[in-house]
Amino acid sequence: MPSAGRAIRRLVRTVTLGAGVLVAAAFPAGAGDTQLTLVPEINAYLKLNDTMRLFFLGDVTANATTGSTDGEVGAHLDITLAPILRYELRDANWERNRYLWIRVGYRLLASLDDPVAVTENRGVLEVTGRAPLPWHLWLVNRLRLDLRDLEGDFSTRFRYRLGIEREFKLAETTLVPYAQAEVFYDTRFGAWNRQRYQAGVEIELTEHVRIEPYYYRQEDQRSSPAHLDQVGVVLKLFF
Repeated sequence: MPSAGRAIRRLVRTVTLGAGVLVAAAFPAGAGDTQLTLVPEINAYLKLNDTMRLFFLGDVTANATTGSTDGEVGAHLDITLAPILRYELRDANWERNRYLWIRVGYRLLASLDDPVAVTENRGVLEVTGRAPLPWHLWLVNRLRLDLRDLEGDFSTRFRYRLGIEREFKLAETTLVPYAQAEVFYDTRFGAWNRQRYQAGVEIELTEHVRIEPYYYRQEDQRSSPAHLDQVGVVLKLFF
């Protein structure tokens, strides 16, 4: 298993660095009010029973434009309802085998460079629904509420995400490419101020290990930078 772990780490580094080079070439850092960030992330899912699991995350956001680094950790409870009777995916990740599921959680976000920078405590409530489309496509809707405490300043953010995805088999490997669009309403501004467009693919390496490289473009009329390009890779572990 140590050799498998080293191989996974090398794959994560290769995907992140390679994607970062491509995006940096397409969107030169420092051009106007645009920034580029690179985000390695790890997710761990612990199954409690057929309808509940724990979800933990940790990530580091490296801003290639400014040189700053931020971190995030979180813990969540996922609750699922009726399953979809499909057998293409293995049982480790049940979220793609459910029509509806709910997530409740907490996240802590902070700067890793500046100990006096603003720290955010964030409560998370999500509801995700899935609907089948023609040609084996799936429509995925997610409604999310962020309850944000920025060092005593409380605000809420409403987020709606619409996505489309499809499963493919390549030999014995399951691939799930997807595309998503998300809009944000921030009570601090009283406006729908942010849009995010994301594309990626989830790759099943083993029954309990998956990897998800992705890219997103973010537009925000009330923040600086107004434009953000992010390249990330998520290592997903299922227990």
